[in-house]
Amino acid sequence: MSVGAIAFMAVSWTFVLGLTAWSFAKLLTDQKHFDPDGIGPESPPEPPHAKKTV
Repeated sequence: MSVGAIAFMAVSWTFVLGLTAWSFAKLLTDQKHFDPDGIGPESPPEPPHAKKTV
């Protein structure tokens, strides 16, 4: 193999492995996103400001 082919292969594999690592990191990081059913709001509902007394 020529030096150019080896360099191209090394750069290609670096890109592929970097993209794979980045994708897994994005999937495995804990995101604070409230969307239990996939169509809900982007933030949880706000709690009431005052407690109700009965």
